[in-house]
Amino acid sequence: MANSVSVLNKQKYTKLVQALLEDTLVAMDLANTTLMANMPDGNTINFPRPEFQNVQSYEKYTDVTDQDLNFSNEQLVINQTPIVTFVYDDVDNLDNGYDVVASAAPKAAYRIKQDIEGNFFNEYSNANNASAAPITLTTGASGNTVETYGNTFAQLVNDGVDSSNIVAVIDPFQLSTIGVASLGNTFKVADASFKKGYRGDFQNMAIVVSTNLTADYVLDLATNPTATNTVTVNGVVFTYVASPALAWDVDIGGTADESATNLVAAINGTTPWTKYVELSTADRSKMEWITATDGTDQVLIESKRGYKVASTSMTAAANDFQAVTIHNLIMERGAINLVMQKEVSLKVQDVQKQLGVRYMTWARYWIKTFSEGAERIYDLQIVSQAAEA
Repeated sequence: MANSVSVLNKQKYTKLVQALLEDTLVAMDLANTTLMANMPDGNTINFPRPEFQNVQSYEKYTDVTDQDLNFSNEQLVINQTPIVTFVYDDVDNLDNGYDVVASAAPKAAYRIKQDIEGNFFNEYSNANNASAAPITLTTGASGNTVETYGNTFAQLVNDGVDSSNIVAVIDPFQLSTIGVASLGNTFKVADASFKKGYRGDFQNMAIVVSTNLTADYVLDLATNPTATNTVTVNGVVFTYVASPALAWDVDIGGTADESATNLVAAINGTTPWTKYVELSTADRSKMEWITATDGTDQVLIESKRGYKVASTSMTAAANDFQAVTIHNLIMERGAINLVMQKEVSLKVQDVQKQLGVRYMTWARYWIKTFSEGAERIYDLQIVSQAAEA
């Protein structure tokens, strides 16, 4: 017979996480969710649409030439299943005497929100429109902030996007700059509740803030590092040494390329103890959703958690970070599709040979920008951190 109290706790926990997501999930508010129809089985959604046809000139008493009606098909494949797990022992429950549901649910909701929004705003890469180069925002008499966002809005409107439905998704640093640039101009501050990231209107656009925009970093590493040289990302200090022994130590390779490969492994958390010494649990969590790849004399780093401070301390002055770029999305609501095949759910199971219970909070979804949506997105690249001198 099922334990009714356990069932009630499960329902309470799941509903609490879902309610927190509905209040804070920016992606759900901006996405096209019309494809979220019943989809109990399978993981592929087809999206056929007719291709454009040419306009003809008609002459009276003259037969027209029929055109073929062609369809193209795009697919959205659901393949993301974020999960947050923890085990809570009955003895702990007796010792501590506090409500696990109330304390754990906000953390689970926050982590799932980060996962969904990180992937959602990474869709900047599918935008048909983008700034030619990263732009450094300035304020004051010669400031370019109003012009930068105004021109982006105008570009989308000129391309046929509904001007009343355009949203600018920015991070807190751009919000601060816009606030300075807009004093006495066109910035209207919203209600203090600030639900789902909304902060007000600027240049005819709703301003929405998210800390989960994509930021790009480029670390130049043409010269092999020497002992005690460091690379810092999001407060985690990676130190190059000849013989790694301590957490955060990275092996100096025989060449700069080998040293870059070792740093990539350390950032991504792959093959520990051979190329680097594994981080502490707390520091590894700071690297979540920060990934690195090898480039030519470079390490390319991407953060789906927004801008994180980065710096170097290198013997070779040319080994340093270039300017850090964060991708603001200027978009029409609904340009990006979000499908939740499984909303937030909770699986509870006893831990074998223990008094503990495992709580697994999970969901299943995916995100897709179809070609017509790509026409309604502008990737506005903003410099969040200047290149190191």
